Amino acid sequence: MKLGLSVKSQSVETSGITKDYKEALCEYIWNGFEANATRVELEFVYNELGGVSEVIIRDNGDGIDYKTIEDTFGTFLASQKSDQSLQIKSRVNKGKGRFSFLSFSSNATWETVFSTKDENMIYNISIDSKSKNECDIGDPRPSEKSTGTVVTITGIDNLLNEDVSFEELEDIMLKTFAWFLYLNKEKGITLLISGKPVDYKKYINSELSMTQEVTIDHINFTVTLIVWLEKIKENFCVYYLNNGNLVCGKDTTTFNRNTVNFNHSVFVQSGYFDNKKDVSLGGISSHNSVQMALESIENENRILQKLKKKIQQIIEICLSNYMSQQADNAIAEMMNRNSFPSFSDDFYGGLRKRDLITVTKELYKLDSRIFYKLKPVQEKSLLGFLNLLLSSEERENVLSIVESVVELSSEQRANFATILKRTRLENIISTIKFIEDRYSVIEGLRNIIFDNAHYANERDNIQKIIEQHYWLFGEQYHLVTADKRMQNALQEYLYMLYGDAMPNTELIPDEEANRRMDIFACGSRRTEDSFETQIEENLVVELKAPGITLNKRILRQIEDYMDFIRRQPKFNSQYRRWKFIAVCREVDEDVKSRYVSEQAQGKKGLVVKIDNYEIYALTWDDIFKSFELSHSFVLDKLKMDRDEIAKELQKKQKQIPQKLL
Repeated sequence: MKLGLSVKSQSVETSGITKDYKEALCEYIWNGFEANATRVELEFVYNELGGVSEVIIRDNGDGIDYKTIEDTFGTFLASQKSDQSLQIKSRVNKGKGRFSFLSFSSNATWETVFSTKDENMIYNISIDSKSKNECDIGDPRPSEKSTGTVVTITGIDNLLNEDVSFEELEDIMLKTFAWFLYLNKEKGITLLISGKPVDYKKYINSELSMTQEVTIDHINFTVTLIVWLEKIKENFCVYYLNNGNLVCGKDTTTFNRNTVNFNHSVFVQSGYFDNKKDVSLGGISSHNSVQMALESIENENRILQKLKKKIQQIIEICLSNYMSQQADNAIAEMMNRNSFPSFSDDFYGGLRKRDLITVTKELYKLDSRIFYKLKPVQEKSLLGFLNLLLSSEERENVLSIVESVVELSSEQRANFATILKRTRLENIISTIKFIEDRYSVIEGLRNIIFDNAHYANERDNIQKIIEQHYWLFGEQYHLVTADKRMQNALQEYLYMLYGDAMPNTELIPDEEANRRMDIFACGSRRTEDSFETQIEENLVVELKAPGITLNKRILRQIEDYMDFIRRQPKFNSQYRRWKFIAVCREVDEDVKSRYVSEQAQGKKGLVVKIDNYEIYALTWDDIFKSFELSHSFVLDKLKMDRDEIAKELQKKQKQIPQKLL
């Protein structure tokens, strides 16, 4: 049958139908999704000349009910659908979508299957540009096919193969449908172009985007916040959708921080919006325009205000996650620019560095404008100043300084204050664990040396411990090698200094090069001599089994090491200082007499000093006591129970066969 159009306000030619074939294709896809389709496909048929002969849009929606055909195709500009379509721009469709083919072709045919109470029915609809004011509708007949609609567009002008390629259409499809695909990802809704699915992840940051179920006064709302990967033209808005997925209104999200590219949209879906239109957090209009009672209006406003607060909380959570990512990237760039202060490589330097990074990250999250377009010297000065404050008793004043630059909400102020306290507490806890671990090492060594000396020797027991915990002889030293002949150790030392550019000169032969060193540790730390001249300090340690007393013979061995190094041209610079340490469980009287001869130097354990070379003779108890004294400021405050640690170690040791000790 022929069905004439009831043109209510203007002709088809002047109705404002899109002139862009891409937008026209989007209209047909929307028709499919609005008919509850979970799958919409775009297919193309090409002719021999490389042009497009047919465009096919296929969906598995509800089809077009024959009973409503006069209210759909018969009434142009008066669509049966809601005044506002599902599109993110909330554009009014008003039945124009089905005529979009006119922008690039002359004919369109619909083959649609709809469901009745008893069976599925199929029929065809066709419109030709020569008689666009009417459409030809076939009679419905029973069908074994599933519901859905296939639109076939023919008589196409100037549309080439490359115009409808996936690459050409992907961008507009993502701009139009990415949010819809993400919102309905759990339903398995897909859009395909020539068999290839459109992936919303190319436009949406799915890691930051989030969905949260919210209940207000026993009413359920699904709030989805989408974070776009790139800038969008539209304002950042909250869209309100009813259970039919139709947009019933929108509000802006009030987010306007220009220096933060937090491109987002919020979608709130609920049956609460059914039969409502023009939804806004400022109020609601009823669908039938019936005057609402004052009590009902107050109740509506109360619900909306609670909803507004929940939405804002979700935005703040997502924004915080977004800013954390941005802050991590910004801090990495600051480090690459060497804007961060230098920290020592020891444990305490690591704590201070982590503390500064954490606080800087929180500052960036509060307001990235603090670091926006700073010159290198300004950025470096700011971070240096912040580091000094965090390391001083003025730490808490960081908050006051920030507040003088950035306007903080009460919640932001409380959170930042918590960060300052928490990072300090975390540092204290880390220090406690750090000292406790070291105390356990000390007690373990003490147990081996004094209680199990007959099972221990320097290579199999003590040396292995020292190799892992060389801090016993000073935080500044770095372990290079152990149990190496002197010449190999010195060659490694050269390589540490020069890398692949190590000089090829042979070391001076010396029989003392065959002497074995138990540990050779060196540090390239720079220190100063008494004249404030920069020099380098090195360490050589000789360990002996616990049962051996440090006597003149052992001391002579260390002196031989020292003499060997002094005779090497590569190592006798005045800008190097060497420390040689011999460690045994006890020292004899000959060694003690050396203490007296060098006591004027004011250095415990010093027995020989020649120019920049020093030899120390120490007992294990000297090592242990030095640790206790150097950490006393922490140990006293922590009141660490050394006896309990020792008991625990002894308990564990009893479970180990004695032959393994």
